[in-house]
Order: sequence, then structure tokens, then C-alpha cells
Amino acid sequence: MEISTSELRGVEVFEVRGEIDHSNAGRLSSAVDEPLERGDEVIVLDLSEVDYIDSGGVSVLLSTVRRLRNRGWLGVVNPNANVRRLLEIVGLTVDHGFRLFSDRTEAEDAIEEVIGNEQGKR
Repeated sequence: MEISTSELRGVEVFEVRGEIDHSNAGRLSSAVDEPLERGDEVIVLDLSEVDYIDSGGVSVLLSTVRRLRNRGWLGVVNPNANVRRLLEIVGLTVDHGFRLFSDRTEAEDAIEEVIGNEQGKR
């Protein structure tokens, strides 16, 4: 698994490539720890290049959603059909702290909505 980062509207996007499994899920967990610890409200994972995810990877996603509970959400961009199905089976796709996007434009629109809402509160 390889992880690189980019940005959408000031939100860090973790671009993951390869397989997310028990042997490397800790690396993904460590990567998302930093924005979680600084209080970020939105975390985005681009999984368009992920071929496979096992229960170790699902555990990281569930933990991230739990840690964001009541303050934000975890977004996943463009998972393949098998990964998408797994996310549905474990119930992530119906959790209000999880968002699934078909592409980066959809993710960016959702982030823009959060930014607009935050500016409106000020």
C-alpha cells in the first residue's frame, strides 16, 4: 500500500494505492491520526486505486468515523465495486458520519458545503 496526500478546498486527501490489509492498516491509521488529533472535521480518502480491503482496513474506516462522530465526516472517493460492496455490507454507507463520492468533484462540492456552513456560523 502507498499513501500520498493532496488537498481539496483546504482538506487533506489521502490517496491510497494497492491493498489495505492487516499487514499495513496501521500505516493508514497513523496517517489519519494527525488530522483527527488537530480537530479536523472532514477527512477524505481517495480509494480509486485500492484493489482490495480486508477487515483490518475496514476497522480503520470504522474507527475514523467513530472518532469524527458529532463533529464531521469521513469521505471515500471512487472505491471499486468490491470495496464499495464491502462498505455497504459493514453498514458504513448508511452512517451519517460517512460519505461516499463517485469522484473528486462530488467530494469537493460536499467540502464546499461544510466551508460555507462554517462561514455562515461566524
